Amino acid sequence: MINISNLSFSYEEPPVIGSTSLRIKDGEFVGVAGPTGCGKTTFAMCLNGLIPNFVKGKFYGDVVINGHNTRDSRVFEIARTVGLVFQDPDSQLFAPMVEEEIAFGPKNMGLKGAELRNRIETAVNALGIHALKGRETHSLSQGEKKKVCIASILAMNPDILILDEPTAQLDYRGTREIYGILASLNNAGKTIMVIEHKTEWMAQHASRILLMDRGKFIADGVPIDVFRDMETLDRIGVEIPRLFLLKNRAMKEQELL
Repeated sequence: MINISNLSFSYEEPPVIGSTSLRIKDGEFVGVAGPTGCGKTTFAMCLNGLIPNFVKGKFYGDVVINGHNTRDSRVFEIARTVGLVFQDPDSQLFAPMVEEEIAFGPKNMGLKGAELRNRIETAVNALGIHALKGRETHSLSQGEKKKVCIASILAMNPDILILDEPTAQLDYRGTREIYGILASLNNAGKTIMVIEHKTEWMAQHASRILLMDRGKFIADGVPIDVFRDMETLDRIGVEIPRLFLLKNRAMKEQELL
């Protein structure tokens, strides 16, 4: 469980994250939507301890993960519970071979032998990337790199998985594959948080939507409640899911009959 109390953060003035308090329960699938530059990525880094332990700035409030305050925990300790997958896979991949990349986290947790191999195989199975294990990471496509990044985090077996724009630069098929994987992980008990501009997919898979603008959450609810406020979405520059556009058009046509 994630408990956030009066969280605010700024690199400089004004704050990137305004005073924020919310709770994310175990097993939720949360979508975070908002215009570019509104603070979504900064918020994600607050949840996995990169802020305030690595990225410096003015940090106020508390983020408590399963009873542990991120202020009092090292980033690697938090990574055992909260895994963060960055938007750009090339900024996350560093091992020359795929299997080495997936093994890095568990190895640094002290895992060896059969337990290490089991972690690798479990992550590979979840992502369906057996064919990639012997490949060089630089030779992978963008979609393959994203899957390897998710697998490398999943191999550490975190309870919570946060993904920043996991389907950026992916086509329909790649996006569908990633969301199918995330849905399966959520069904298996993982808490999932997706920061995403593709609200159409978010509306289909998330059980809860957080809508962010200028460092503050301006809406928090189930997808149908958040995304039907098309006036607000249009005002702040967030894509309106096609399903809601069609429903709105049908309602207007019905009114004219």
